[in-house]
Amino acid sequence: MRSLIRRAWFLPLTGALAALLALVLSTVAALSQWRTSSRIDAAPLRVDATITAAVAMKGGTRYTLTYRVADRDYSTDSLTPHGVRPPGIGTTVPLEVAADDPEASRVTGSHYPDDALQPTMILVATAAVAGLAISLRFLHTATGRNPPEPLNQPRPGCSAA
Repeated sequence: MRSLIRRAWFLPLTGALAALLALVLSTVAALSQWRTSSRIDAAPLRVDATITAAVAMKGGTRYTLTYRVADRDYSTDSLTPHGVRPPGIGTTVPLEVAADDPEASRVTGSHYPDDALQPTMILVATAAVAGLAISLRFLHTATGRNPPEPLNQPRPGCSAA
């Protein structure tokens, strides 16, 4: 088994790079959500958005929300109108937007623009750290200094019977 791992050192290296990439991307996504939330918390404006489109997708429906701030129209399709029953075209959804950047928005009562994203990013980051540790362990084993043991030969101190 060790000799197989030694020959395939690029597999754990690829796993380590993929885990590192997943860790970086999940951290960037979580920080983006946190920054947007902080921007909204600093100077929130309450506006009413209207659902202008609904597209059925696997796992749910994607809604397009349109709202107006300071005589300019904005639109987003990244928010889920939770708490609104029934969400359909023409339904009003209360939003909080950042006064300095009205494109930063979240549904009123949410902590982040996408409340489901934070636990997902924590799970991805945890899995990426575990995958990175496992891959680095295999990489360390694959590039070890000990030569592989020859197959089907007796070990020193053992007599062939």
